[in-house]
Amino acid sequence: MAESFVLNTGARIPSVGLGTAKTEPGTVGEAVYAAIKAGYRHIDCAPAYRNEKEIGLALKKLFEDYVVKREDLFISSKLWSGNHAPEDVPEGIDTTLEDLQLEYLDLFLIHAPVRTNKGAVRTAENYITLDVPATWGAMEKLYDSGKARAIGVGNFSCKRMEDLLAIARVTPAVNQVESHPGWQQMKLRELCESNGVHLSVSFEHH
Repeated sequence: MAESFVLNTGARIPSVGLGTAKTEPGTVGEAVYAAIKAGYRHIDCAPAYRNEKEIGLALKKLFEDYVVKREDLFISSKLWSGNHAPEDVPEGIDTTLEDLQLEYLDLFLIHAPVRTNKGAVRTAENYITLDVPATWGAMEKLYDSGKARAIGVGNFSCKRMEDLLAIARVTPAVNQVESHPGWQQMKLRELCESNGVHLSVSFEHH
């Protein structure tokens, strides 16, 4: 396996990353610290995992202990479904940056193609239609600002990817999806590859 893949931005994303979903409070910081000391360079985060503040403390300690420098790491996070309104997208990344104690993210994804009203609990009953052009337009502004050095999506199907690619000024760098031997998603893989979108594989759907 290659050590990294080149994104359409020219940046390199490490081929293996540490996922931080479903990690118990009080343990994720230790896991991140140990993983980076062991050689991991990609940490995959999200507000939905409710542990970004703890990860931020671990990153701060890693920098203070001179284990790594910020530019050695590839840190990704995601836009919470309640922040999909264009006016709320900047708040979404700003909260994550504050919690992670970082000035920028290497990758910022729309976590999933579903939206809830701000402050609502994410349940099937609370999902509303995602206005992809509006939300993606706000994501593109984050890319322009440098707060997100690459932008992308998560859990987008072929149809949703085609709709996004038709209107995107900035082509998504990544589509992070569940994929494994039992569900290889070859059609989606081919669509992404033909449009310069890196298909990032998550071994657990989230």
